[in-house]
Amino acid sequence: MFLDLLHFGSGAQAVHYFLFCLGGILGTIQGVAVHYERGDLVWFDGRGGYVFSLLAVAGSFVWFFLTDQDIFVPGLAGGELFALFTAAFVVAVPITRVLAFGAARVRATVAAPKRPAREKEPLL
Repeated sequence: MFLDLLHFGSGAQAVHYFLFCLGGILGTIQGVAVHYERGDLVWFDGRGGYVFSLLAVAGSFVWFFLTDQDIFVPGLAGGELFALFTAAFVVAVPITRVLAFGAARVRATVAAPKRPAREKEPLL
């Protein structure tokens, strides 16, 4: 019943809005995760995380408003915008977790001290 109310039109604007929300949400999650030192969500430590957050949010805004030519033509309305934002959030959380896990593994591998090779004992 509720889904009958959603009309996504041609779909291009819906895809653009979904990607816009996804980029903004990923950037926001990173900024908050760096601020509160959530190692399970952080992709870049320290200042790099803040810079990435700023670039992701600002970049998604700039990209959306430059690429979507039909922004002022009636298209998506409240229900569609809410559905796409919610879908982007649901997709952004697992993406954040997977990439943070990968980044933590890379940081652990790079920071791990190299163990010296053991010398062979003489056979005599």
